[in-house]
Amino acid sequence: MGEGIVSEFKRKHVVIDGDAPKFAVASAGEKRTVHIIHKKTGDEYTTNTRTEWYGEWRKKQGGLLAELNSKLSYDKQMLPNDFDYTDIQTPEPLANVLHSAKVYMQALINKCGAESYSVLVGKGDSWRVEASTLQKYKGQRASGMARPVLMDDVVDYFVRKFGAELVYDLEVDDRICIDTYGKPGHFAACLEKDAYSTSMYFLDTTKPELGIQNGNQFGELHLNSKGEVKGIGRMHLLWQTCANDTSDNYSANVFSDVRWGAKAAYNALKDCKNDKELFQAAMNVFQHLYPEKKAVTGWRGDEIEIDALYVFQECFTLARMLRKAEGDTVNLIDVFEKLGVDYG
Repeated sequence: MGEGIVSEFKRKHVVIDGDAPKFAVASAGEKRTVHIIHKKTGDEYTTNTRTEWYGEWRKKQGGLLAELNSKLSYDKQMLPNDFDYTDIQTPEPLANVLHSAKVYMQALINKCGAESYSVLVGKGDSWRVEASTLQKYKGQRASGMARPVLMDDVVDYFVRKFGAELVYDLEVDDRICIDTYGKPGHFAACLEKDAYSTSMYFLDTTKPELGIQNGNQFGELHLNSKGEVKGIGRMHLLWQTCANDTSDNYSANVFSDVRWGAKAAYNALKDCKNDKELFQAAMNVFQHLYPEKKAVTGWRGDEIEIDALYVFQECFTLARMLRKAEGDTVNLIDVFEKLGVDYG
């Protein structure tokens, strides 16, 4: 990661993202199956996951259902919507799950090697849901994987045992940045992705061998051995803005007629050498995707007139983490004027 890695860093205080641990522990502490019934015939099936049944959740073109359809004539083939689905969740004894929670969190704290720690756990929707107009922020998760049965018990245990704080309105990622930004010796412990775009020091707990990294820099983009886009700093933030985030449910080409994705965004930004070039290249991306204004229907059902700048601003707002709890909005026009970016 080049200049992003910090060789000498006094690990005074670590702010731990408790959202990933709460889900990981609670999910591991239960057995899951899906009971599937054909609406017309009543035929029943059982699989471990919906993905196992119909493939990846967006395309729904694979899995066991595809195997069944391969043996049927075209006019008799079945669609995912032809079935009713019931998630069956069987949790382990609570004491076992809470023991796993203790071991997991203590190991994470030890891995960070800081003098002190704090744990943050999200509760409810963040401000980004209200801020989103085109696609509901994280809206796809409502119809996705069922919530682990004992997750609230795990959160309560984190509060009692490790002093975790419940975070409302803001996302945990926001609070982590707020609690670490500009504070000597403070760093975040979190999973990959958003941390690399955030203005803070952080430890990627999936790659602790990289040590403390600094997301508050211009940064870079590259392709890993699997051909996936990786990077750090503002380069990574603008790449997230210009691509599509299937986890958080926003995408640059949401209402564009142009086919677009992660690699296209990478190719558009990868050669930028400074912030002016970076923001200009990103503006060019959105002008390519939205050469003219158009009227669309937002996720709330209201009609919205959008253009390149509108979509750029929304995606950037959703991708960027806050540095302070109030008054930390960034108007892209102000950035463009400061850098000399042509946005007209």
